[in-house]
Amino acid sequence: MYIDIHTHHPKTQSNSYFALANMMVSKDYLTYKPCSIGIHPWYIDDNFDKQLEALVQLQANEAVIAVGECGLDKMHSTPWDRQVMAFERQIALANELNKPIIVHCVRAYAEVLTSLMRMKTKVPVILHGYSKNWELAKTLLHHGYYLSLGANILKGQHLDLLQNIPLDRLFLETDDKTIAISDIYAYFCHARKLTKEQLQEQIVQNFNRVFNYSLV
Repeated sequence: MYIDIHTHHPKTQSNSYFALANMMVSKDYLTYKPCSIGIHPWYIDDNFDKQLEALVQLQANEAVIAVGECGLDKMHSTPWDRQVMAFERQIALANELNKPIIVHCVRAYAEVLTSLMRMKTKVPVILHGYSKNWELAKTLLHHGYYLSLGANILKGQHLDLLQNIPLDRLFLETDDKTIAISDIYAYFCHARKLTKEQLQEQIVQNFNRVFNYSLV
């Protein structure tokens, strides 16, 4: 089975394909199931308490299996203090619900780490769309986090990361791209000298470990 851990363009599920659709409070309806849902740093409402209340209600749906994406983004105009507040409130929610958290991070890895540690995060953390170097990856992995790699790896600039990342901390995703998840799997397999079946089996194991959801 191909697992796409984070996508904004989910396709029909099948025995060979599973996609975790990403929904955003105040932007999307709960259309796709299963899904993750969170308050993205680009879309923090003026009335955040009401927005968070909506998220809590949505998280009560058994088809919502993760909190996020949420996080910090230094390239966006949302005031920084509001981003940190919204992110940390969602970490607290994930801890309360015992659900994994999917993190959006743009040029803010040190600050994301600070918030995760300050909030004593006890649930699995997936840093989605990771496309930085192996040295930073080692720091994130040291904290027990998972890295989800996407279409950026196809550019051929992340071979050190691909050749060294522990397979039990790996997910793959398409995010907002229209590329097939099978192409990302194929590229990773070529770089790591794995068979498709080996990689698929490992990511299914990772999924089962992190999410309280049956793929059957």
